[in-house]
Amino acid sequence: MTTISEYPPPLGDRRVVALDVARLYGMVLVYYGHIIEQVMNLGYATAGMQYKFIYSFHMPFFFLVAGYVAKPEKLFLKAGEFFRRLAASRLVPYFFFSLLFLVLSLMIPGNFAALGPPPYALQGYAAGLVRTLLGFPVFNIPMWFMASLVSVEVLHYLVGRHMRTNKRIVLAAVCFYLIGYYINLDFQFLQFDKIFRWNYWFIQEAPVGYAFYLVGILLRRRGVFLVNHSEQKKRGGSRTLLLGAAACCLVVWLTYNLNTGPFRYFDAVVIVLSAHGNVFWFPFTALVGSLMLLLLARASGEHRFLAFMGRNVLILFILNGVFYHFLNIPFAKWIVGSLPANALVVTAATAALTVLSLAACLPLVWFFNKYLPQVVGRPQKDGPLLPRLL
Repeated sequence: MTTISEYPPPLGDRRVVALDVARLYGMVLVYYGHIIEQVMNLGYATAGMQYKFIYSFHMPFFFLVAGYVAKPEKLFLKAGEFFRRLAASRLVPYFFFSLLFLVLSLMIPGNFAALGPPPYALQGYAAGLVRTLLGFPVFNIPMWFMASLVSVEVLHYLVGRHMRTNKRIVLAAVCFYLIGYYINLDFQFLQFDKIFRWNYWFIQEAPVGYAFYLVGILLRRRGVFLVNHSEQKKRGGSRTLLLGAAACCLVVWLTYNLNTGPFRYFDAVVIVLSAHGNVFWFPFTALVGSLMLLLLARASGEHRFLAFMGRNVLILFILNGVFYHFLNIPFAKWIVGSLPANALVVTAATAALTVLSLAACLPLVWFFNKYLPQVVGRPQKDGPLLPRLL
């Protein structure tokens, strides 16, 4: 009979600091990438290069980390209990913040392209509500990852218990990747002119996301990054890790542009559009880029503030919707209209705005942790405004 001992050892309440720091680094790329996207849309070629570089690996990285921290005991839950926990940890934040951002969209002018051309009509809002219920978060686009992760975790619950060896995991990762890649290659499931067809909670993208999720599980089984920082110093220290991260960065820089498509809308990998590009170069750059972030995080040591921010990456994902829908276009117009058309200047300005955006999130990170933890992925917390959900 299958036992839990055949799966990765549970972390329990233990935090892997390197993963928390790596998540923050990935989130920095999300914030930076969404600003540079708008600069790119205004015609800056350098911005387009940076966008393609970042998007070649930063979202697959989050699926990988989600697999690393997946709790193996969930595989043995009864279906009702599994979906109850899934709803409390994923669906409650998804719908709570979708509703909140819908209200904000009625009060503050913003960029909600999926609602149609502004001023947004009642019909556009009705279509947006339906799409949100079907798993495409029209009112907070950055939450698409949360919707996609729901499908990935359901898929893992259905098949994960059968992956009891490393060989099975590797074989499954390859198979799911190829299945997901080819079913999305010639057909675009996400069609903005069709509300009730094709895209349901990104199930079409779940096999690709699950492939990276399985890589995370494999790393966990191998004990990668489970050693503490003092042990790591004995094994080689931060210099070796930084050299490894730099080597990975160089490899991604030399190969990301070898992925020439096919793409959709943008000349880049865009997971939300199931646009992966080349069948080989996409996973190659995605895995090497993910390794870069992990090595860089490991080299950073057990930095308390960085780890704190990484522990709150779900809140940062959600709050990125404020900048994505309301501020990034004005940011980009200011960069293009006020600063010299110089790659270093544009990069520095975008980096500064990224840091300021993340800093601006800190009061809300504190607020949600203290008063509404139940709506930011902590359903076991009790009070002060809501009871515990689990």
